[in-house]
Amino acid sequence: MILTGGRVLLPDGIRDDVDVVITDGRIASLPPHTSDHADGVIDLGGRLVTAGLVDLHVHGFAGACFDAGSGQAAEVLRGLARQGVTSVQASLVSASVERLAELLAAFAAVDRTAEGGAELLGLHLEGPFLAPAQCGAHDPAVLRPPTLADIDLLLRHRDVLSMITLAPELPGAVEATGLLAGAGVVVAAGHSDARGDDLSAAVEAGLTHITHLWSGQSGTVRRGPWRVPGLLEESLAADHLTAEVIADGRHLPPALLEIARRCVGERLCVVSDGTPGTGLPRGSRYRLGTVTCEVGDGVGLVVGADAFGGSTSALPDMLRHLTGDLGWPVPEAVAAATSTPARVLGLTGRKGTIEVGADADLAVFDEGFHPWATVLRGRWLGPEEISA
Repeated sequence: MILTGGRVLLPDGIRDDVDVVITDGRIASLPPHTSDHADGVIDLGGRLVTAGLVDLHVHGFAGACFDAGSGQAAEVLRGLARQGVTSVQASLVSASVERLAELLAAFAAVDRTAEGGAELLGLHLEGPFLAPAQCGAHDPAVLRPPTLADIDLLLRHRDVLSMITLAPELPGAVEATGLLAGAGVVVAAGHSDARGDDLSAAVEAGLTHITHLWSGQSGTVRRGPWRVPGLLEESLAADHLTAEVIADGRHLPPALLEIARRCVGERLCVVSDGTPGTGLPRGSRYRLGTVTCEVGDGVGLVVGADAFGGSTSALPDMLRHLTGDLGWPVPEAVAAATSTPARVLGLTGRKGTIEVGADADLAVFDEGFHPWATVLRGRWLGPEEISA
């Protein structure tokens, strides 16, 4: 397959004078554009070509949910692929450790590269080792500190467990971080009342990532005349941790997104935190674990509580907001949804980039990041399938 006539976003910027040659599911070459091509050429008509989007934090799509079990995974992955999302880390909300272990075991049997769907990179457990005061859309009844037995049970499924979010200040959290990170699991801080000492101890034990800045994070408090930073400020001040933002235009106002951009820079990831409410009309209800949520005005809301229930936007919607509404440069915004999340999971050079030897995962967008076509591991998913 040869893609021609596109504006191709390479690591060094956007080029309109190269073609993308795909062979055996990988990018084989990036030759100068020429009109002399053999069969298998697809003219992109000047559209923007990016690496396939990588979503580190997504719970569901269009009524289907990873928390419901592996049976709905294919539906979510197919839906996201039609948004230009080619790689997904499936997020599960808090539940009992035993239930989460059951889900991990079920997902271990899932075909991670099923035809027509985004590749399943692994599972992210967003809980249950979270602070009740920062529960957000998580059921506080199932939240708990981690035990060694809990970590042992979860690590039996290391082949599918790729990330876990926990509150570093909980009893046993630092020891759990060391065990998880030592086994190759990415450990993130989130839904937490942590202070600087808590975060530092977890980082020393192997924590490397921050889950959705401002959402479920403690802030500065005063102790007498002294101001004590919370997890938010400590995360922004760190010079080595990667961090997420939900850039749906609802979770965070422009000023906070700009602060994250300036403080975190090239370590910043854009995640959807998408839910089964993504793509559904306003007023539709869905569940995150045991919590009932409703699609509001462009965002999910927990029914009966003053809290967001995840987002109802996919990554292209967020790129549209960042570039169209806030004026972020296209290469910078796209990197936050491609190469940076790939780096978080140790996939640099394979995912999230258009370069020779990388997986042939690509997204083709009309103006304003409206999905037009997707290439999944070398397979063309054209406009007629995108709009179906």
